[in-house]
Amino acid sequence: MAVMTPDARRVLGDGFVASVRASDIYGRSIIEDGWVLEEGAALLVAFRKSYFGTRSAGTVDWELAVNGRGIPDDDITAHGDERIRLLMQRGTAFAWEALRALGSSFPGHPMIARVSISEVMSAPGEFTGYVSFFSAAFAEAMRVERWGEGEMLLYLFSEECTEPLPEDATRAG
Repeated sequence: MAVMTPDARRVLGDGFVASVRASDIYGRSIIEDGWVLEEGAALLVAFRKSYFGTRSAGTVDWELAVNGRGIPDDDITAHGDERIRLLMQRGTAFAWEALRALGSSFPGHPMIARVSISEVMSAPGEFTGYVSFFSAAFAEAMRVERWGEGEMLLYLFSEECTEPLPEDATRAG
């Protein structure tokens, strides 16, 4: 079951994850490139190819460094809660399908996706989004289900992302 912070639930509502559609997905080629297990870390192949940093000491640090990316938002002109909703739709759709692909390739390696929205420091009132993935073994260290005031987070678990997102051609993503 997806977990949301109270602030995310306030903006998105309880049925948010069920409302996400395949038309919300960005980065299909990244998902199609799949996953690789490298020294215990599950990494998106496309992101691993484009990551030029050095291997971090811990597995979770390595997964976060390689797998974490911003949610494309150049085409989103909405502001406030509507912008948050659109960013969360995109991030959640990408995360769902990426975790589904992981489950097909490495069913015994549970992962968690964290979709986060935060205010842009240089532009108060504007928001940006980020998606990252880490092994479920690090849920406690990553504070899943323990968060601070004002955090806008949604967590998806690979075990729940087994079916493709439903199609919906009537709604733009």
